[in-house]
Amino acid sequence: MLKRRSFLAPAVVFGLWLAALPITPAFAQAPAPAPAPASDPAAFVSGMIQQALDILRDKQMTEDVREQKFSTMLHTNFDIPKISRFVLGRYWSTASDDDRNTFNGLFEEWVVRTYSQRFKDYGGENIKVLGSRAESDTSSVVQSQLIHPDGSPPASVDWHINKGADGSFKVVDVEVEGVSMALTEREEFSAVIQRNGGSVASLNQALKQKLASGAVDSTGSDPKAK
Repeated sequence: MLKRRSFLAPAVVFGLWLAALPITPAFAQAPAPAPAPASDPAAFVSGMIQQALDILRDKQMTEDVREQKFSTMLHTNFDIPKISRFVLGRYWSTASDDDRNTFNGLFEEWVVRTYSQRFKDYGGENIKVLGSRAESDTSSVVQSQLIHPDGSPPASVDWHINKGADGSFKVVDVEVEGVSMALTEREEFSAVIQRNGGSVASLNQALKQKLASGAVDSTGSDPKAK
């Protein structure tokens, strides 16, 4: 299991990388002006991190506004359709369009609420971008470190970036200390599906119940966990 502090890395940029196709009404807001396109993957990640840190460090900002801003960042900087499909894994092909779309909306709300709880643990950490390496013409990995203010050893954070046909960059996964956030979530949600009839509809129902209860897990574990 990852140490608790390791989860601050995705929380700093809003973890994630996990999202849904539409912004749900609870987190919808007017779109912000589009920033200038980044020149390379490392510059893209650096800009995203700085934006996230500015939000986290603003002590005058309310929690609701903070969640809204991170939700907007999520849609701007992460490849939402690709991640959503990856998280459902083999269940994507057997799910109906309605179930897929429902999962997208519920999963975004789940991620926003889960990671927003971790914002309270932010204690001045920073993320230093070290560089990037190309894996293909359209994919790169940006290496960075989560720097702790207490001087403890930094945690490695690798950002998997895809370049679209329009030249824009999107995050498709984040690895913290070698552990893929996307793969971790896929395994956890797959376990819920298997225990509840083997359908995405059953996962959606579990998410609805958990969100309605307000008892969103702050450790990133199974949404059905007590």
